[in-house]
Amino acid sequence: MARTSIAVARFFTKTSGRASYNSGMHKISRERVNQLARELLEAMTRTKAVSLLKDREMVRQSIAHALADELKREEEREENVRRRIATMKKGPLAGSRDYEQLFRKYMEEEYVREGLDT
Repeated sequence: MARTSIAVARFFTKTSGRASYNSGMHKISRERVNQLARELLEAMTRTKAVSLLKDREMVRQSIAHALADELKREEEREENVRRRIATMKKGPLAGSRDYEQLFRKYMEEEYVREGLDT
């Protein structure tokens, strides 16, 4: 489930075709998480490859919970990366191209460290 939830979280945090790593990802409201969970559940149940073993509402709640947990972990990863960059002696200025590249590199390292595919 971890690989699925990271992929889903990344899918919903992309903007304009590029990831919004450094642009201060907006916190997603609980209503939006619930809406995404409903949409994912609908998409999953439209395929014949998925059959629900539990009540739809319970599955939707589980999806919403997994999304919320993954978004929280993503925020923690981003904070770790920001802190790591801030502690550099001659770190790049926030918002600069160098900062963005370093941020992406360190985020990739965070994913690898956690055993997640990037």
